[in-house]
Amino acid sequence: MSTVTLDQLEQELDKRWYQRRSPLLHTTFRAQHDQALRDEIGRACQLVGLLYVAFGALDAILIRDVLPYVLALRLVVGAAYVGAIVAQVRRGVDTRVLEFECSLGIYIGFVAWLYVASQSSDVTAILYYAGYGLIFMFVANLFFDLSFRFALLSSGLIAATFLFWSVQFGGSKTYIVCFGSLYVLSLILTAFLNFKYNRERYRVHLNACRAEVQRQAALQRGEELFRLSTTDALTGLANRRAIDGVLQELWLHAVNSGQAFGVVLIDVDFFKLYNDRYGHQQGDRCLATLGRAMRNVADRWGCALGRFGGEEFAALIRAGSAEQVRAFAEEVRQAVDGLRIPHAARRDRLRTVTVSIGAAFSADVAGDKPERAVTAADVALYVAKDDGRDRVRIFDTRMLDDGAGDNLNGEILRSALSDGRISAAFQPIVDVSSGRVWAAEALMRLRGPEGRAISPDTFIPVAERTGAILEMGAWILREACDVLASEPTLPVVSVNVSAKQIEDPNFISVVESAVQAAGIAPSRLALEITESGEISGNPEVAKLIDHLTAAGIRVWLDDFGTGFAGLTCLSELRFDMVKIDRFFVQSCETPRGAKLLKNIIDLVDNCAQRTIVEGVEEARQIELISSFGVDLFQGYHLGRPMPRQELSRRLTDTPAKATPVERQI
Repeated sequence: MSTVTLDQLEQELDKRWYQRRSPLLHTTFRAQHDQALRDEIGRACQLVGLLYVAFGALDAILIRDVLPYVLALRLVVGAAYVGAIVAQVRRGVDTRVLEFECSLGIYIGFVAWLYVASQSSDVTAILYYAGYGLIFMFVANLFFDLSFRFALLSSGLIAATFLFWSVQFGGSKTYIVCFGSLYVLSLILTAFLNFKYNRERYRVHLNACRAEVQRQAALQRGEELFRLSTTDALTGLANRRAIDGVLQELWLHAVNSGQAFGVVLIDVDFFKLYNDRYGHQQGDRCLATLGRAMRNVADRWGCALGRFGGEEFAALIRAGSAEQVRAFAEEVRQAVDGLRIPHAARRDRLRTVTVSIGAAFSADVAGDKPERAVTAADVALYVAKDDGRDRVRIFDTRMLDDGAGDNLNGEILRSALSDGRISAAFQPIVDVSSGRVWAAEALMRLRGPEGRAISPDTFIPVAERTGAILEMGAWILREACDVLASEPTLPVVSVNVSAKQIEDPNFISVVESAVQAAGIAPSRLALEITESGEISGNPEVAKLIDHLTAAGIRVWLDDFGTGFAGLTCLSELRFDMVKIDRFFVQSCETPRGAKLLKNIIDLVDNCAQRTIVEGVEEARQIELISSFGVDLFQGYHLGRPMPRQELSRRLTDTPAKATPVERQI
């Protein structure tokens, strides 16, 4: 079946009955049909043999004077016929030979019976009794699943023999015309039915083959889509989604069996400067080269390696100790050093591409979620960078004394608000058809007590776990509303909302208070809810969205496509905007990736919802995705997260072309 295409099957199904079959498809049909026919012949011949002998009861009534001879004949022919066919079926004789022998056996049974019966002295009984020869014809054409030519051979010989016999036996003209026409018409009818049944069997086979080919094609498409959705298009490594899946598996295995694992985060040092100096194409080649070198190490260690996005990679390894994790990380670092890729734009003493690596051993990390190990590795990565880069650091609880990781507790996070260590950055969302800033996403930034920047990937999980996200979330909402109040040309500012905030019964009043205090139209504020299984099928989330929508506040679905609830979210919940995750932009460099992204955009459009595409890093990505009907984009190519003052300058440089604000969106 692997050589049969859907087009071949469609063409074969469209053929008329008189057109020649495809040799290839007919061969596949015969190969499948022969085995079934072999088993059927074995069973059918035994039943036919019994019927042949059982018809001796009619012999006893109609031709009693030759009964001993006829019964002996029936027993001998029936036993010989059944014994010969069954034996050959068991020996695996070719099906065509069996078909020929069956058709010939039916004819011999008819001729032998007719000859002996003709010896009876009751001529009238014989003439009428000969009409029962039609049963042999029915057996040849309808009882067995014989192919048309063999069935026609047997039934044709039966009809011809009867006509010859009727003339020789001395039947009247009326008898010959009556019974002869009956035999001929029965021959035509049974032959037609046999031809029709054989043709239908062939068409059933073709339809089954078509269904199987379509099933295999669907499986291949599914596998390809899954591979595409879990593979980084640039490096060919696993992407963040795939690595997250492996992380969950390792965590569950660790919980159930006690087998610890290591998380290794790898960051390319000064990679933005590399792109600025050598160009993005050379930067892509650099990342691909690094990916191959690191994969060689990962394969030797039997661990999972993937690209987290940008210049960051991650590896997951089953390990028995922290030293084993360190050894693997050091081998990765040395593999990158060994490439000696020039990097003259660095701001330190080195002149080649290097990596900083942070690692964590799960047994050394307290927490009840796998993400804690990633957070710990991220803490170690920051330490590796602070210590001069091009080095490996493995997580140690003493690192938390610097204000990161688990000691980033609720008290420290809340004090960041009063101490002024938390700030807001705004990343523009641009309408490329007009070039204006259509909206901006408000993002939180945090510095530790010593002034070191702390990654959102580090402090956001801690804030959610400790509940500090409620105060921090209220703060960023006020900041977003304040910016909207001071920037009347900025149509919308969006703010990310965490699961903790959604669960907070006071959340709606917090949002409404921020809007009222700033004196802005509620429609200028958008809340971004990240796609996850927690919002799908959750009546509280649906109720929250209804309340926010009733208050005039917009609700967007963020990171669409990164979880398993995306389609369910679109069908169950009504969003004003859907933001497609950056992964699909990274994958659109390939034809398959571009097709997948277009299908997702069409899906969102069919749900009557607008689209923002995140993660745009190159002009050619905008050009491609714009052809899919998208005009709203967010990404480093259009603007990195920037302070409020810089956003204000950006708005002044590119004044909005559409007014008033109330008409936006």
